[in-house]
Amino acid sequence: MTEYIFERQQDETPFSQLERISVDKLNKLHNMDWLDIKEQFGFDQSAESLRKYATGWKMKKEQDELNKVEFDTVAIKYKETTEILSDGSHKSDKLITMSNEQSKDVNYLLKAHGFDSDEWELISARNNIWNVNSIAQGVQTLFSSKISVKPKSNGFNMEKLLETMKKEIEPINIISPENTEDKLLEIPLFDMHFGIADFSYYLEVYKDISNKIDSRKWNTILFIVGQDLFHNDGFTGKTTSGTMIDKVNMEQAWSDAYRFYSELIQKALENSKNVNVIYSNGNHDQGICYGFVKTLEIKFPQAIFDSRMQQRKGFTWEKVFLGLSHGDKGKARLEKNFLREYRTEIANAEVVEIHTGHFHHEVTKDDLGIVLRSLSTKAKTDDYHYENGFVGAMKRFQLFEYSKSSLDAIYYI
Repeated sequence: MTEYIFERQQDETPFSQLERISVDKLNKLHNMDWLDIKEQFGFDQSAESLRKYATGWKMKKEQDELNKVEFDTVAIKYKETTEILSDGSHKSDKLITMSNEQSKDVNYLLKAHGFDSDEWELISARNNIWNVNSIAQGVQTLFSSKISVKPKSNGFNMEKLLETMKKEIEPINIISPENTEDKLLEIPLFDMHFGIADFSYYLEVYKDISNKIDSRKWNTILFIVGQDLFHNDGFTGKTTSGTMIDKVNMEQAWSDAYRFYSELIQKALENSKNVNVIYSNGNHDQGICYGFVKTLEIKFPQAIFDSRMQQRKGFTWEKVFLGLSHGDKGKARLEKNFLREYRTEIANAEVVEIHTGHFHHEVTKDDLGIVLRSLSTKAKTDDYHYENGFVGAMKRFQLFEYSKSSLDAIYYI
């Protein structure tokens, strides 16, 4: 899914902004929850009512497009144009055969206009329906398609990157201990925001974790990697949703994060019978962090990786169930969603913990034995969190130590 622009557009009223985001939600152009849309715009009815309103708005929009239909009895006279602007962006105007779904597919539009999606990104698109009545072929549906594009700034193709990594990274195998204690160590470092912070800033954190790993021979060590590991999703200073924030040096950020996790995972393999790594996507760095975790997976083939792009994930060890989600989406229904998706695992567990991040401060709630923790972070305070008043929370991470059926200790580092 391409970066979706949630911010109000030029000449757009708050209502038309709500209408656009709601209709685009129906068209699967973004994955923002109905409840989150309702709360953001102060919609005074239920989220389900908003969805129904959006259905009506969508039907009206499609009818308006049909009202623009133009008919030609024999042939189409259409002047196709391309334009190169002084800032390096391009404009293209073509008559294209495509379906309604294809007209909303960014990659399809780029390809139809002759642009490589690895090299170009869409700025805007406008598609008007042309119904052409041909004596030979009957009524044909075409689209007058006008798009604006610009070259990707330091963009990269994730698949090409991973193929390159497979050639350049030499996988390592380590002899793991066989005789271990029945202990699980969870290492959930949420909201690290590499780029704002660097390896030297997290050096004491690295040392504390390294010492804890060395403290015994573990049955299992679990790393949660993601949860806004990086401050930007790429090299343009934007988050995954397209929000412009502090632009950081992502090459240095990648290098620092790679050193940090590579050395700790290697140490974990030397001190634990099993090492699991779960990718938990955040709202800042979904794409680049996915590639980062896949790179670690290439380097450490004997560790067990879960790199699926999934909003809520579960992990089970003995009688312990851990639920993982960033916390930026559907927070009010988090426990219910986990109960629905992992009902069997939760029913069989004696310890149930759900760990989230995003808010940069610690909150713990115990609801009938399901412990929901919003974890703190030791990340530096960036401009966004400072300007919005998210300051003053304790700057620390938490490590969790479990026995087969109990949470034994929480270590603050």
